[in-house]
Amino acid sequence: MVGKILNSRYELEQLIGTGGMADVYRARDNLLGRTVAVKILHPQYAKDEVFIARFRQEAQAAANLNQPNIVNVYDWGIENSIYYLVMEYVEGRDLKDIIQQGGPLLPERAVEIAMSICLALEAAHAYGIVHRDIKPHNVIVTYDNQIKVMDFGIARVAGGSAMTQTGTIMGTAQYISPEQAQGRPADPRSDLYSLGVVIYEMLTGKVPFDGENPVSIAYKHVREDPLPPSMINPDISPGLEAVVMKALAKNPENRYQTAMEMYSDLERCLEGAPVYATPVLPRDEAAVGATRAFPAVAARPKRSLLWLWITLIALVVLAGIGIGIWALVHGSGGVQVPDVTGKTVAQATQTLTPLGLKLSVTKQVIDASKPKGTIVSQNPGAGEKLEKDGTVEVTVSQGTQTVSVPNVVGLTQDQAAAALTAVGLKQGDTTQAYSSVVESGKVVSQSPNGGQQASKGSQVSLVVSKGSQMISVPNVNGMAQDAATQSLTSAGFKADVQTQNTSDTTQVGRVLNQSPAAGEMIAKGATVTIVVGKAPATVNVANVVGQTKASATSTLQSQGFTVNVTDGDSTSAAAKVGTVQSQDPAPGNPATVGSTVTITVYIQSP
Repeated sequence: MVGKILNSRYELEQLIGTGGMADVYRARDNLLGRTVAVKILHPQYAKDEVFIARFRQEAQAAANLNQPNIVNVYDWGIENSIYYLVMEYVEGRDLKDIIQQGGPLLPERAVEIAMSICLALEAAHAYGIVHRDIKPHNVIVTYDNQIKVMDFGIARVAGGSAMTQTGTIMGTAQYISPEQAQGRPADPRSDLYSLGVVIYEMLTGKVPFDGENPVSIAYKHVREDPLPPSMINPDISPGLEAVVMKALAKNPENRYQTAMEMYSDLERCLEGAPVYATPVLPRDEAAVGATRAFPAVAARPKRSLLWLWITLIALVVLAGIGIGIWALVHGSGGVQVPDVTGKTVAQATQTLTPLGLKLSVTKQVIDASKPKGTIVSQNPGAGEKLEKDGTVEVTVSQGTQTVSVPNVVGLTQDQAAAALTAVGLKQGDTTQAYSSVVESGKVVSQSPNGGQQASKGSQVSLVVSKGSQMISVPNVNGMAQDAATQSLTSAGFKADVQTQNTSDTTQVGRVLNQSPAAGEMIAKGATVTIVVGKAPATVNVANVVGQTKASATSTLQSQGFTVNVTDGDSTSAAAKVGTVQSQDPAPGNPATVGSTVTITVYIQSP
């Protein structure tokens, strides 16, 4: 397939990956002048009408996703029974390779990666797309440490432990949710279970369930409880362990219900704040190889009495707070909503919860003026009244999203604009300039340059060629060589100097002729050839008298002369026949190189 061009546009350059259902190639988008990844389905799936119908539907849905942590799907198509997807080309390592090569990640780094995956899932779930195969193999860490999730909506098999059976099980055995293992439909909470497995593996270097074959692994997802990750890695905090165990709940109702809900708890972990999740204790401690003992209250009566007093005091304080909130709500017709803009989701939640209010992230926007993860706006606004248990809807900033600027030099202005729009950039100031290298109408230069990072939505300035500037050739005939060269250079031309012998000593060192001629209109920067006169070289003629005709001719030609042979006197002496009798010019006289020397040769007597 390497070298094949799909849709007269995508030129396949190199096979970079293969799986059970598709091969992936690095390719060149010849229209937009950028590198892309092209996924081509294996031929056997091109004959499955049910699969192809789903492929079309999900490819179109995936192409609508535009989120920084999702590998973009640019295009899809069919050519001669070849079904393909055109995706963003991402350079980096997949998370599975990072874990296998480096072992468990630091908890803070694992949380940061998981938060990015949450943002990707939130965007997909908002479009009704359930990934169904979240696993480290599908998470790319780019060389500038961005997190990219790929293969949204396109179910596939990869590796020996993949499980796919149309209508029943879909996903990869170590990462599927219990409901997927039982052949039941997957929903967004299924992706969050798989994400829980990924976090578990990032923290411990191991998956919670493994086995000899996919069926035994699926059984464990449904029937067995995972070993708490802190028993493998003691550096895991109780809060982070609670988040993982909540995500791994067997019953979807006991998991996080949305990706943003999980994101908020992960953010609290980073900030050291209490999480809302509570640890999901194993149903059978023996099944996980651990026994937990708790001290009996009666064994330490004094300490128990102290704790009783502390509990009573805490209850009194909480009762007072509750009465205060009740009075505020019922005495004033609702709770006055505080200003939570500028806060993180976790900070805003901590502000709203004591007031009996809830928080819901309803939208995320790219906003370069607000730090990533902070609240941009809220509804109801600050100071408005809201009934207890009411919800404050907030919009959260994604910060400044950066993209790689495509190289548009050499493209037409329309092609350049399309390439910029495709990655979320805009065409900025466009000026025109003469260029002897780039043809008219095409981009000469750009700012920022191709390959640099720029904020999504920012502008790229272009300089478009007006073609070569046509100017008149100056007249340099008769000028001295240096003066002629300077005149041409000052006018914007290049000078090509050639020489020609001249017998006129007044023309030595001066321009005899030029091409193009004076007054012609040619491109600025073009070359003008000038022919400069030079005095012919002279050399003393060698003495060839007495030499054979052949030897004499060779000697004179080596000096740069033309040789003319004439018949001389006849002789009966055999030794003289064919030798030079005389020469003109005479030996030792100077002669112009290239001139003719005549030699007279003895001939045989009749």
